[in-house]
Amino acid sequence: MSCNWGTELWDQFDNLEKHTGSGIDFLERYTKFVRERTDIELSYAKQIRSLSKKYHPKRSRDDESRYSWCLAFVATLHQLNEIATQREEFAENLNVHVVTELNRYTQELKAERKTHFQDGRRAQQHIESSWKQLES
Repeated sequence: MSCNWGTELWDQFDNLEKHTGSGIDFLERYTKFVRERTDIELSYAKQIRSLSKKYHPKRSRDDESRYSWCLAFVATLHQLNEIATQREEFAENLNVHVVTELNRYTQELKAERKTHFQDGRRAQQHIESSWKQLES
């Protein structure tokens, strides 16, 4: 009686290696994307803060500060400054919570993958040597 069921699953070591490698490559690309987004968020926050400071009145002018349009403009500048702060916090959170965790997870996956494939290669070599012993 021959046991030939599941033979399509045998010898898929190379395909498995390619598949897991492409998964890790995607994870590294995604990490790079998030890191670049963090840089963009920080740059945007810096530019918004600079714009707010540039147009913020240097000193309080009594004659202008009583007009509603002037008060609205100063309030807008304060809101821009708040937006810059939020963007900086968002970028910092992305960096601390997402990028560092993705880097850590990628390194763990690479190490785990390496040990599994070393074990798999050893098992393949053992199978090949066993076949050779059986044949002789």
